[in-house]
Amino acid sequence: MSFSFQSVGRLTRVAALAMVAGLSSFSALAQEIRLFVDDMGHEVEVPVDPQRIVSLRGEQITSPLLELGAALVGSSGRVDPGVNNGDPYVRGAYDALGFRFENSDIAWVGDPNEYDLEAIAIAEPDLILLSEGGVDSYEQLSLIAPAVVIAGWEEDLLARYRKIADVAGKLDVYEQLLADWEVRFAGAQDVISQTIGDPASVSVGVIEPRSGSVRGFRTYDALTQIIHALGFSMPETIAELEESRIDLSPELVHQFDADFMISTYWPATGTTVQTIYELWDAAVPNWRQELHAARNNQYFMVHREEMRAVSFAALRSVLNILVSQIATRDFVPLTTDEQI
Repeated sequence: MSFSFQSVGRLTRVAALAMVAGLSSFSALAQEIRLFVDDMGHEVEVPVDPQRIVSLRGEQITSPLLELGAALVGSSGRVDPGVNNGDPYVRGAYDALGFRFENSDIAWVGDPNEYDLEAIAIAEPDLILLSEGGVDSYEQLSLIAPAVVIAGWEEDLLARYRKIADVAGKLDVYEQLLADWEVRFAGAQDVISQTIGDPASVSVGVIEPRSGSVRGFRTYDALTQIIHALGFSMPETIAELEESRIDLSPELVHQFDADFMISTYWPATGTTVQTIYELWDAAVPNWRQELHAARNNQYFMVHREEMRAVSFAALRSVLNILVSQIATRDFVPLTTDEQI
């Protein structure tokens, strides 16, 4: 029994309670509980040590829970014909962590945008975590188990990760993973100091061609997290944004020019490396000559799902790519005369 955000809102409280009574054996009263204030201001009584967590957002919530070794019993997941033989998979975790539903005891509980409330109840969760995109179903979910909204997609990735670790009772694991990450990150900083000097002298733009426009990103998961953390600069039009991204008409694309330009591709949706090139050719026919990064072979792409997951695995992958592509090679700097 599947319910979209719209249809689930039409369930009566009585019907939802009847479903829960028949399908769920949630026993929070037998657990030690604490108060947790989520990102929507809900004051939720959650287990101190949750043992049966259901996650309703793959790359943003399921991925960190898997990496933390949390007690996950159910997760939402997408179905795309070109991925996992058409079986459900978790964005980010499928690529960055190698997670497969079929090789685990974790139940698939529907699409991230169309939860299966019956499957969620059958999983007997003692905690449900969801993103702000699922708030329309919050009341029904909270009848099954304590429900916590994790929002803040514009927030620092590690801050989001820590919040998830906290509510999942895995702060100790997070702190160890963070300590290991900080050692690795410091090593990358040393390389950049030796090869580049001041990272702010190098501009890096995360730019993607669209149909009829070109998009620049100030924040884009692990990719921009590492760009900012390493101290690289961004094109001024992007750096001054209050929002996460901006779309410009193709004739203004020079405002995105930088020493290095990066795009992402996602084959699951047909967005292959080749289609990215085709989008560039359609939007800005002479982009290979007009844009400094493209003209000097300083434009490259990364797999979107390798950097979408809130995970240290994604951070490590992006860090390795940026160090190898930018810090350990000769490159042609963008000059003031080229900037428009």
